[in-house]
Order: sequence, then C-alpha cells, then structure tokens
Amino acid sequence: MIGVIGSGSWATGIVKILLEKADREVCWWVRNKEIRDSIKQKGYNPKHLPEAHLDSTRLILPDTLGKVVEACSDLFVAIPSAYVAEVLGTLPKEAYEGKNIISAVKGVIPDKRVSVSVYLEKMLKVKRSRICVISGPTHAEEAGRGMPTFLTMASTNLSLAIEVEQMMQCSYLHTSHTNDIWMLERVGLLKNIYAICAGICQGLGYGDNLNAVMVSAAVRELNKIARSVEPTSIKFYENCYLGDLMVTCWSRHSRNRRLGEEIAHGRKLDDIFKEMGMMAEGYFSAKNYHELGMMTGKVDEMPIAEAVYRILYEESDPRTEIEYLIEHVF
Repeated sequence: MIGVIGSGSWATGIVKILLEKADREVCWWVRNKEIRDSIKQKGYNPKHLPEAHLDSTRLILPDTLGKVVEACSDLFVAIPSAYVAEVLGTLPKEAYEGKNIISAVKGVIPDKRVSVSVYLEKMLKVKRSRICVISGPTHAEEAGRGMPTFLTMASTNLSLAIEVEQMMQCSYLHTSHTNDIWMLERVGLLKNIYAICAGICQGLGYGDNLNAVMVSAAVRELNKIARSVEPTSIKFYENCYLGDLMVTCWSRHSRNRRLGEEIAHGRKLDDIFKEMGMMAEGYFSAKNYHELGMMTGKVDEMPIAEAVYRILYEESDPRTEIEYLIEHVF
C-alpha cells in the first residue's frame, strides 16, 4: 500500500494524483483530527487545496504515524522541511527498514545543514537505493485542478525512480526521471532563495525587466555554485532545473515569492508567516547556504543568495541590497 505523510497543499495534491487510479487505496497520515474527520466526511481538505475532490471511500486515515508506516511499503513525505526531523524522528529507525521513501520536500533540515535525502540516509538509516526525490515545476494548486503537471523523479536507483513515475502516472501528469538526486535537491534548495529575491524585486516595484534579468543571473549563480561543489554535466535548461526555478520565481502560488514581496512592503517575518499559515522553505535555505559558503570560502560566488540572507537574518535594507545587485551582479 502507498502512504502519504503530511496534510499541506502538496501532500493533498499527491493524494489526489495517487487516487486517480480507480482501484487504489491510499493510507494518509493527517495529524490534525479535525482536518482528518472533515476529509472523511466531505471528501476534501478544508485547510489546504479544498478544490481537490478526494474519494474518501478509498482513503485510510489512521490516527498515528506509526500505523501508516507499518502498513505501507512506499511512503511519500510531504511536510515542511523544518518539521521533517521532528515528525519522522518520533519513530525508531527500524520502522523505516525496507520502506521506499519518496521525498516531496523542498528544503533543508534546519540546524542539521543537510538535505532531506541525506537526513533519511544518515539519521534514519534508510538505504540510498530506497530513497527517491520528486521535483517540479509543479504547484499543488494546479495539480489539484487537474491542470498539466510536470514532475521529475530522482534516485540513485533508477528502477525506483521509474517505479515512482508509474505509481503517479495519470492523465494530466507528465514525468521524467534521473539518477542525479544530488543536483535535483540542491536546485530545489537554491531556487527558493532566488524566488524570495524575485518577490522582493516585484514588491519594490522594479517590474518585469529586472525580474527577467534577476532570474538569468540566478541561473548563472546556481550553475557556478553547483559546479564548484561537484562537477556535473547536467543541462540547466531542463524542466526540473530551469523550469522549477522560473515557476517558483514568477508564480502567484509561490510562497517564497510572496515572502519576498511582503518583506519588500516592510512587514515583519513573524507576521508574514502567521498570515501565510505555511512556511516558505527559502527562509531556511538562505541560512543554510550562507553557512555553507562561510565554511567553504565561497560566499563571494553567491551574491544573490547572500543578499537574501542579509535581508532575512541581518535586517539589511531590501532596496539597498537590490540596487547593489543591479549595479554589480545583474
């Protein structure tokens, strides 16, 4: 049986996709009892993606995470990166033995400075060959409406990546696969930082011309960072890299872009996150990449990411930072 862990927009979107196969049941862990009961009774998630109809007769909604993990051989994890360790760490490592873990998380594990796949392998002792990462360009809001949706499955075990492709296949989903899990995760981390920058530019009223140049500069920066850490021959114009970056920077559904816009309007972080009701993963990624840059001496190679870090964590003036980037980077 297939299990899904998480109850946010993307978790709900994944459940909808998996239920497109008429004979399939999905075991879904939803922590909040009120949301869980509402899904059972009404066939939709009242808090996230309510437009997505879910056949509740084919949903199993246990009241504990342990029951989902025990019942399922394939587990989709779709919770904010800030809570991955807190949630998955409630069970003993042995609970995940022999399970395929499919990460739909875009972000870094705060304080541990590792990606989700590294956390699964090093902390929970999940075999690398049983880990798969899925990436866009995809927004849950569009998947929930059955709009064309694009996913790339990455695993060092290509057989698993292909298996996950087949698992999620439906009429509106278009998929591809790769064995470069390392690069897919790092692009997923960095593109959220750049989306915050795009939102700041928009919020300051600079317009589309600057945002186009900012994204171009972000591609160059991302390319430089990736290749300085690990030589790679990937083509950055592919959907899972350039496409994912563009949709996150420009879409009205992007939480990271919205965070940037709200910061540009002078709002405080606590107020923004409270109103959003969801975490923007780029907030943690910015700190992670700053610390990585300090450790490796490569801070100078990521001026856009550093500007976002200073705005988020050092209360640097957004307009001053963007004007510097315009004159010296873009």
